Amino acid sequence: MSQQKMGEHAHTGDSGHEQAAFWLSYARELWGAIRYPEALAAVERALALAPDDPSAWYLRGACLCLLARHEEALASFEEALRRDKHYVPAWDGKAWALGILGRRSEALAAVEEALRLDPHYLQARLRKARLEATAETEAD
Repeated sequence: MSQQKMGEHAHTGDSGHEQAAFWLSYARELWGAIRYPEALAAVERALALAPDDPSAWYLRGACLCLLARHEEALASFEEALRRDKHYVPAWDGKAWALGILGRRSEALAAVEEALRLDPHYLQARLRKARLEATAETEAD
């Protein structure tokens, strides 16, 4: 999407909620295109307009994780959970960041909570398996 078109959309008189939805959708497109710095900027615009959206906080955390800003990512996942303690992707994201930070027991607790809420959530199932496999490797 061109800068001109983005600017036009942002000034068409849409409500803040509609503008936030636009920026979040755009952030997801950028994420899918592996353009994480731009996705982060777009999701931050969404959050400026609608700071209560846990999915936006989750996407912010995911972008930060992939930009190797793990402490900030963890804070974003935790903010998503403050907004909605049942938001499964945020529990999984929290486990992701904690695992990278070497806080394995906390990561396992977070992924267990994700799976308690949704036993079929694939990313959490995969993350749990990786966390358990790395724990076994380190024990050897």
